[in-house]
Amino acid sequence: MARKAAGISETKSGLLCSRFTVNGKRYAVYGKTLKECRDKELQKRQEIEEGRYHTGKEQTVDEYFRYWIEKKRGTVKETTLCTEQRWYKTISAVRIDSAGTTFGSLKLCKVEPQNIVALQKELVQTHTTNGTNSYVTLINSLFRSAVTDRIIVFNPCAGVKNLKRTEKKAVETIHRALTREETAAFLSAAAESWYYNLFVFLLNTGLRIGEAGAITRADITEKGLNVRRTLTSSETGGREIGRDTKTGAGKRFVPLNQDARDAITRQQDLTAKLNGDKVIDITGRIFTSEEDKLLSSPAVNGCIARICARAGIEKFTAHAFRDTFATRCVEAGMNPKTLQAIMGHSNISITMNLYAHCEDSTKERELLAVKFG
Repeated sequence: MARKAAGISETKSGLLCSRFTVNGKRYAVYGKTLKECRDKELQKRQEIEEGRYHTGKEQTVDEYFRYWIEKKRGTVKETTLCTEQRWYKTISAVRIDSAGTTFGSLKLCKVEPQNIVALQKELVQTHTTNGTNSYVTLINSLFRSAVTDRIIVFNPCAGVKNLKRTEKKAVETIHRALTREETAAFLSAAAESWYYNLFVFLLNTGLRIGEAGAITRADITEKGLNVRRTLTSSETGGREIGRDTKTGAGKRFVPLNQDARDAITRQQDLTAKLNGDKVIDITGRIFTSEEDKLLSSPAVNGCIARICARAGIEKFTAHAFRDTFATRCVEAGMNPKTLQAIMGHSNISITMNLYAHCEDSTKERELLAVKFG
């Protein structure tokens, strides 16, 4: 074991686990470092000593969530843990008027279906219906686990239906495929942006922004690009380069056309100017922020929004470049399996959906070309 200390073991996922006993009962906490493990152990010992740590039917939703998230550690990606903890923080703080307290403070065994409905109604006041449904899905998973652990006898989420979507799907708005006119107008308005070369690269490769932010000079060959990893969120919410791609299919080879190669060359020149005389080795990232830090989706999307305003086009996010790339490939008649491999889709049905959303002008042109008699 690489990191040894009294009472500390290492899990298969690389996390450290501290196991300890209080009043004859065994407990466990997990962390990335010895310090994190020791701090969490101290915190849990304090909660037990002060009577704030409960198990069984006396525990609150908050307390069970802490146990539940610890149980999942090492079985899901850190970015999933980060997202679920961020979502739960929002959920926990919602006040349930009928109970006179916040949702997270409710006793786990006392939560009723009407409390879930009340939570749903409060969340949808400030979130989309799709976002609200995602929050309730998380809580549903939490209570299913509590039933499995035999802490509660029924899941209060079981009879609560998802809200009907009232807003347009992202694929029709911020994730939409850009028209050729929109693309030209955007790139013209973006010419002076630090991210201009990133925009061109995404449009010509279909990479996810996290994948683009993780590539290095070593990933680029004479024939194209080896996509090996992606940026990911750590449990604390920071950004880091992951060990792998988003899915197994995400690890792939992507051919590079001349526009993509030119974008890389221009960006390397910009980075060289930014770094002055500092030597850039082969492990250096190609696309970074202007401060030479890891790409941040909110920062890039904020820049895109400002450029859209200048160009007079409807706002979109960086993911729209991926949909635009796929749409242009569909319009050019690319084989679906080829497109699936380039996009890194784990399921062909995801790719085929793109064929159903090509521009109306393309549908009209292709239909008029068909002879029916």
